Amino acid sequence: MTSPGRTALVLYGSETGNAQDMAGELDKLCQRLHFTSRVEELDNVNLNELLQQEFVLFVISTTGQGDMPHNSLLFWKKLLRKKLPPGCLSQMKYSCVGLGDSTYLKFNWAARKLIRRLDQLGASAFFEPCEADEQFPEGIDGSFLRWADDLWKHLLKHYPDPQGRDAVPEDEMLPPKWSLAPAINQYARVTRKPHINGGTTKLPSTPPLNQLPFPNGLQATLVEKKRLTPDTHWQDVCLVSLDMPSSLQVNPGDCLTIYPKNFPKDVQKVINLMEWGAIADEPLDLSLCTLPPTLYTPSSCTLRDILLHNIDINAVPRRSFLKNLSYFSDNEDHRARLLEFTMTEFLDDYFDYATRPRRTIIEVLEEFYSVRVPASHLLDVFPLIRGRDFSIANGGKHLTPASPSPVTRIELLVALVKYRTILRKPREGLCSRYITHVPLSTHLTVTLKPVLSPIHGALNAQRPLIAMATGTGVAPVRSLIHERITHQSSASTILFFGSRNKDADYFFADEWSALPRDKLTVFTAFSRDQREKVYVQDLVRKEAKLLEKLILQRAIFVVCGGSTKMADACKHAVFDPFVEGGDDKERRRILNDGITWWQEIW
Repeated sequence: MTSPGRTALVLYGSETGNAQDMAGELDKLCQRLHFTSRVEELDNVNLNELLQQEFVLFVISTTGQGDMPHNSLLFWKKLLRKKLPPGCLSQMKYSCVGLGDSTYLKFNWAARKLIRRLDQLGASAFFEPCEADEQFPEGIDGSFLRWADDLWKHLLKHYPDPQGRDAVPEDEMLPPKWSLAPAINQYARVTRKPHINGGTTKLPSTPPLNQLPFPNGLQATLVEKKRLTPDTHWQDVCLVSLDMPSSLQVNPGDCLTIYPKNFPKDVQKVINLMEWGAIADEPLDLSLCTLPPTLYTPSSCTLRDILLHNIDINAVPRRSFLKNLSYFSDNEDHRARLLEFTMTEFLDDYFDYATRPRRTIIEVLEEFYSVRVPASHLLDVFPLIRGRDFSIANGGKHLTPASPSPVTRIELLVALVKYRTILRKPREGLCSRYITHVPLSTHLTVTLKPVLSPIHGALNAQRPLIAMATGTGVAPVRSLIHERITHQSSASTILFFGSRNKDADYFFADEWSALPRDKLTVFTAFSRDQREKVYVQDLVRKEAKLLEKLILQRAIFVVCGGSTKMADACKHAVFDPFVEGGDDKERRRILNDGITWWQEIW
């Protein structure tokens, strides 16, 4: 039994799920040391709760341009209230893990801002905070794992269990946090036969279309999928158009979040591997269960429904997933290997096995064939599908005539992800495959994610804009250019665009050429169209004199694309010549205070 007062709160602010997953690991760490702990999104917590804990652990990622994640904005607003007295958190002890990417100018600013504000309010760090960097050789996992190991030792030494109990060992499973057992156990199914058994009944070839009740969900109708790359090109890039309510307000930098579904054949494969066939199609009353707060599904459904709509069976497995699998294997070699992947000293093995080859959860289950996860533990072991964000590619409010009322037309530039890994196995992105197979006129439920650091609007339109984009990274740039035209901006707008081939993936070329030179100047780099490869950063460096003039006019710089190396190279191509062209100290001050650097890399 846990001692009274030994409570810990683990809070996370997350955009892609990394911070949430690590918060879950810290929650289990605390439980193994006999603390009563719980995990919450930052926005779900009141400030008073921070004072009722032995300590609080924060895991927070930095998004956008040094911004707090979307699910921590309400908490941050509460923390910034002017009426809070300076010492109101003096009883609070905390530590923090910041997740960031050092190619961004404002590296780990969310964590730094949070720590600074907590200190202002009197809180004290009981353990040295951690700053993890996506650019480290071991990614954010390396820093986090070593920090968590040191935290474990610190808590053992300074917060010993009053009852003298040893920590729960890593190879012993903790009680499940989420369980389907109450819904499953209400039926006696031992003698029941599965509705679909091992593929003997024909399965649908496409994912389900019915949508779930997402908070702040918006209705969208898929009206067009127009391929922009030639049929012979290696990549299929489409301009996807959706019609949405005419009242919708969108701005450059906003994203639309689409929630993909699994394909029935993949779900059936998991059902077969886990031997869930006898119960897969029985009705479940989820109102009887304690469920994850981000599980959006009807209260009455089946196990198959949950797998189709909610479980990310094609995700790259996280370390926490592999550890959970180890508890359900009766093969000692499998069990030991799965546990090894979660240990700090075997982090390279984990990357070689999971991250680098982009191995999927289904493939892991096939390889570790001894694993049999009980259906009751589905939500405690398997990750949930997260929505995929796509930058809106058209700016401002666009009304399209329709009957009986006008609608807002939203355009997304979507690269359908298909590739081969070092395993030589073909891969498809879950959302890409979903969008490919969803027929036109389908009604989807989507959500809008507003930009956190705005660079649009009438005032910003009067500042020079220098955009550096590669591939589909041109989508938010196009949105911004559209909007600047509506403001009749006279400021310089320059686009440095890079792709492989002019004839294959020069997106929106006709649009750019149709604009007057005083509205847009375009410099292009097509890396595969000549013997010597030319990249965006090469063109940027060549235009150093032009950029120097615009920097002194408080220019806005936008960098968008799918490569952190490109973003870093562009930053050096802008900064280095400018600093070298005058007084070093003064010019660095101008870069820090006089320009806006907006970056979106994935």
